[in-house]
Amino acid sequence: MQDHVNQPSPGDNITFHIGENTGNIAANSRDFTMNATTNKDGIDPAAVVMLARALRQAAPVLDLPEDDAIEFTQLATRIETEAANGSPDPGRLQRWGASVIGILNSPVVSGALGSVLAAYTGTVLPGLPPA
Repeated sequence: MQDHVNQPSPGDNITFHIGENTGNIAANSRDFTMNATTNKDGIDPAAVVMLARALRQAAPVLDLPEDDAIEFTQLATRIETEAANGSPDPGRLQRWGASVIGILNSPVVSGALGSVLAAYTGTVLPGLPPA
């Protein structure tokens, strides 16, 4: 009985959430929504862009010395630009992410925000040394 009640009616929209897309699954389909994320080597470019923006927004609050603040902001910009590129290079992202974590874990950063951002960076960019 439950299967009969839960059957879609004509005109109902069907939504599938697909973790990794390798092609157009819904070609020539009507009333069909497909949501797919594209990850390259475990990296979600949209999440990386969000990370980079969060890093840039946090830079003034971290009270970094001027040289470190400039480097930190430049790294965040590089990360965002690379992630927004059609095919981000995981090696570059991981190298720049490791530099960000290095700054966040340095003695010049105090408070919980640095630790939270370092952990967030390690989550968004897998394969980095632990924060």
